[in-house]
Amino acid sequence: MTAVETAYKDLLDKDLPHAIHNEKEHRKYLARVEGLLNRKRSTAEDRYLELLSVLIERYEEEREPIAAPEPLEALKELMAASGMSQAALARLLGSSGIASEVLSGKRSLSKTHIKKLSEAFNVSADLFL
Repeated sequence: MTAVETAYKDLLDKDLPHAIHNEKEHRKYLARVEGLLNRKRSTAEDRYLELLSVLIERYEEEREPIAAPEPLEALKELMAASGMSQAALARLLGSSGIASEVLSGKRSLSKTHIKKLSEAFNVSADLFL
C-alpha cells in the first residue's frame, strides 16, 4: 500500500463516509468539504474531497433535480455562451425570418432545425424537444 493510500485509508477510518440520507448529514458533509477547500490539501485529502463531493452531488440531485430548460431558453443560452448572433442562427436555420420567428417564440423548431442546432452546439437533440 502506498503512502497516499495509507493516508486516504486513515481519513476514511476516522469517519467512514456513506450515502447521505437526510439534511443533517448533508450539512455535515458540506462543512467537511468547505474545510478541505479552504486549505492546502494532500493527495489523500483530494481523493477524500472527491468522494464527499460525489456523495453530496448524488443527494442534491435526488432531492432537488434540476429541471431541463425550455427549448427556446436553451437555444438563447447556447447562443449567448457561444457568441452566436441572430444572423449566424439565420444562416444555420436557412433564413432570417425563421430565426426571428424561432427566437420570438412564434415558431417551433422543426426536426431539421433541431438536428442542425444539436450538431452546431454539440448537444443532445433532446434539449430542443
